[in-house]
Amino acid sequence: MNNLFQHLNEEQIKIVKHTEGPVVIFAGAGSGKTRVITYRIAYLLSLGVNPKNILAMTFTNKAADEMKRRIAKLVLGKGEQVWVSTFHSFCATFLRKEALNIELDKNFVIYDEIEQKQVIKECMKEMLVSEKELSLDVIKDMINRAKDSLLDSESYKINTLIYKDPFRDIVSEIYIRYQEKLKKSNALDFGDLIMKTVEVLRNNSKIREYYTEKFRYILIDEYQDVNLSQATLSKILSSKHNNICVVGDDDQAIYSWRGADVSYLLNFKKEFSNAKEFKLEKNHRSTKIILEIANALISNNSHRAKKKLWTDNDDCSINDVKVLKFNTEYDEARFVARQIENFKDKYELNNIAVFYRTNAQSRVFEEIFQSEGIPYKIIGSVGFYERQEIKDILAYLKILVNPNDNISLKRCINNPSRGISDTTVAYLDALSKEKNSSLWEQVIKVDETELSLKVKNSIWKFLGLYNILKTSSETMLPSELIRLVLEKSGYSKMLQERLGETHNDPKILDKIANIEELISAAKNYEIDDNIQTLEEFLTRVSLLTKVDLTETSDINNLFKKNEHVSLMTIHAAKGLEFDVVFITGLEERIFPVWWAVNGHILDIEEERRLCYVGITRARKKLFLTYSSTRRLWGVETHLHPSRFVNEILNFFDKISSEQETKQEKNCLDKNTNLESQVKIENLRSGEYVQHDKFGIGRVLDIFRDPSGDKVVVIFTDGEKRKLHLGYTNLKKVGY
Repeated sequence: MNNLFQHLNEEQIKIVKHTEGPVVIFAGAGSGKTRVITYRIAYLLSLGVNPKNILAMTFTNKAADEMKRRIAKLVLGKGEQVWVSTFHSFCATFLRKEALNIELDKNFVIYDEIEQKQVIKECMKEMLVSEKELSLDVIKDMINRAKDSLLDSESYKINTLIYKDPFRDIVSEIYIRYQEKLKKSNALDFGDLIMKTVEVLRNNSKIREYYTEKFRYILIDEYQDVNLSQATLSKILSSKHNNICVVGDDDQAIYSWRGADVSYLLNFKKEFSNAKEFKLEKNHRSTKIILEIANALISNNSHRAKKKLWTDNDDCSINDVKVLKFNTEYDEARFVARQIENFKDKYELNNIAVFYRTNAQSRVFEEIFQSEGIPYKIIGSVGFYERQEIKDILAYLKILVNPNDNISLKRCINNPSRGISDTTVAYLDALSKEKNSSLWEQVIKVDETELSLKVKNSIWKFLGLYNILKTSSETMLPSELIRLVLEKSGYSKMLQERLGETHNDPKILDKIANIEELISAAKNYEIDDNIQTLEEFLTRVSLLTKVDLTETSDINNLFKKNEHVSLMTIHAAKGLEFDVVFITGLEERIFPVWWAVNGHILDIEEERRLCYVGITRARKKLFLTYSSTRRLWGVETHLHPSRFVNEILNFFDKISSEQETKQEKNCLDKNTNLESQVKIENLRSGEYVQHDKFGIGRVLDIFRDPSGDKVVVIFTDGEKRKLHLGYTNLKKVGY
């Protein structure tokens, strides 16, 4: 027990020892929340709690795997038996295990986002709804949000009648058709996994009694990211023993756009009236000055639990943080490139990151980095399992488990080409709808159709291939089966022929390398996770998210072999940390984005939280940059500095007044890049200045006067002021 506690601080020990009753932990960035959860589980096991009575849930497979690894290391033997998983993985396992009791085919497949969109597209086609009229992505998101809110298609339809909204009415019809198609294909999407689990636990008292008794202790990480369905699932599972411990940081709640609702964390004590609240505020990642800036920024949010990150790491200088203005986005990118060149001998490139608000901002950095010869990696591009060739092979594997999976069947029936045209598939698909059956049922009954003998022969060959693969799937490991699919289907041969025809086209080489990596991934799962069956492999793959793939493949693995500067959106940076961080494009309408600027105050607060997340990724050095002009939609546009820049500069202004020596003051001026005692010949209308009392302002007009030069400035409080440059200590916010 002493060995366990020697790695924890005083507050962490209190949390670990408080085992009974509901607990909510507000854990700041870098404060060791995962450590608290894993040590809490280890402590429970040391008290004699059966590992099978503990459930820990989080949001990404990477986080779950890391938690499993730590628990297994802390408590040998017992630690490995604790059920640690993502919400979706837990629900998928639950539904397969209880399938016989809830009239569900346990061999259901899990549709990812791309397959989900394909089904929705089919529904729109049947309803003669054009994608030009209604956005496919918007419809998908509305269906997903409905499921997050535990609204099935029929409930959504009833709910729609209240709104009398023609658009919502069309979405409700698409939702109904979409669910019918999923049912015929024996498929569930991610939203179904949780909604169906909640439905079963609510309606089946016997199953509910079993699981609420089984899980005596429930621990949930990243609780700021839960939605209604996940919060409801958590409450049901913990309803008997009431031992639920949730950990989260409301200041890092940045996913409302995908259904997350931070109010479940903030209002946890209202849901669980006897809940004990703890705060983890000691940061183990960043230096003191970085944390002070993060605190100063986030304190401008009103909808938050009050806390303040601190550290005993005083090995820093105010000069470790710089706020810099540039004329254009190219000047900004060139500066970043120069700084990276300066840092490359001190810091590894894989410990340097450039953040931006939207993916479109990466283009200029790519251009400059290429010209400067700086190796970089864009994080968050197309995920591994979303690549065409990977989805092609997975489609073969999916129909071996569930031939009624129409999406996968359509993908592989003529891939590679085997004489089964799109027209033939459309004909068989129409027959399936007419007879209320699946596409597979019409394929195996091809003899009863009016198709030509040539087409029938092609389909018979495909069925022969299916039978060979199906038989082999019963005895082969997933990695072996993938090799067989590549060989027997002709897919490998097709790629080799294309490679020859294109004289080693790099794109074809990439496809071959990706397929090789798929086999390696399957092999790793077999060895590391004891995944032996095709069903287990497909479930694991289906539950991987873009975040998982970005973190594990693009960063952790790649950087062991080659060093790259990381370019990414701040959303992609969540959970990561770097020695040096550049947060770029800090202009109004860019960051915060335009729709937040024109929207609700809560939108701005989420943007501020996003900036806070970016700042707290930095361990040692932080650069905050913005441009006065940027090309938007092909037009050079003049932009204001982000309000976040002003809030941070106000913090610098405050600590400036507290410093006593001229040397320290000069350090601050250099740090924030403010030019002291502005001269009129160096000043232009439209530029920004800093005033000791009034803060940041924009120059409206300039006057030369015998009694002294004057300037008219409008400040952030909305007031215009005429200032005498001879008596006013103005500083230009400039590069």
